[in-house]
Amino acid sequence: MKKLILVVILGLTFLTGCKNSQDEKNQNAPIIHKVTVGYLNMVSSLTHFVALENGYYKEQNLEVVGNPIATSNLIAQELVAGHVDVGIELAITPALKQLEQAPNSIKIFSTSNITTENGFDAIVVKQNSSIHNLQDLAGKKVGGFPGTTAKVSLLQLFKEKYPDLEQPEFIQLTPNLHIQSLETGDIDALFAYEPVLSTGIVKHNFRIIFPSVYGTQFTPNPIGVGAVNQKWLEDNPETAKAFFKAIDQAVQFIEENPVKAKNILAIATNIDSDIAQNMNTLPLSKSTKIDLANLDKYLTLLKGLNEINEVPKASTICIKQ
Repeated sequence: MKKLILVVILGLTFLTGCKNSQDEKNQNAPIIHKVTVGYLNMVSSLTHFVALENGYYKEQNLEVVGNPIATSNLIAQELVAGHVDVGIELAITPALKQLEQAPNSIKIFSTSNITTENGFDAIVVKQNSSIHNLQDLAGKKVGGFPGTTAKVSLLQLFKEKYPDLEQPEFIQLTPNLHIQSLETGDIDALFAYEPVLSTGIVKHNFRIIFPSVYGTQFTPNPIGVGAVNQKWLEDNPETAKAFFKAIDQAVQFIEENPVKAKNILAIATNIDSDIAQNMNTLPLSKSTKIDLANLDKYLTLLKGLNEINEVPKASTICIKQ
């Protein structure tokens, strides 16, 4: 009987020790913070794809749930509604329009730095087209993304350069119709974005007749931004800081390893590797290096184009630098 009691005591002591050890382990385990990200399934979201693939989110103890969203307009709406915490990259105009309707709802944490050399856009034609430069687009049909940004930017640039010529006719087309419309002759030229741009060049032998419209319009152009829901930012400052750190790591990786980054892009967006390698990677600023002075000038330009009704101060709509 004494032996049985001793065995029971030793067993209980062992189990208690295991439980205490497990409790101590659980107490020391890092807390995993959940972040919901809305993103466009294209090159503009490469920082997100890289952060996932390279484990940068995990290093920051983040569980990131990605929601692919079709347009920048929808990302901006989802941000304001609080359905996503972060918009990894979207066009700045929809974000600004949402801010006009709902002040203090969004904060920008990164901006693009687009030039004519690294732009994600260009104007292309078929190889046998008689169009060879921007001037040749006078009176021609140019297809492009729906909405106001592409149309206003192209027509403003053409008018500025060739005020005495007939303006092109801008045809709004959903991206799935871009290549088809140019090949069939429904349009004369295409104001293309990636990945349609590189797909057209690599697979259909399209020819560039003008480099980045956005990079020509304003250099470096901060038309693309990363943004967060402001209430989420205020309620979760440490989680937000960890998220920004992960994205900043991705920005640096893309700069230093363009070939590897494009391989990640090909897998993430399910495009051919040769198309991905032809693409520019849409350089973004780190969260600590937003050029506020440059952004202020661009906001003034957008007001002049009637894209926005108000001109906010860059420092008020961006995270603290």
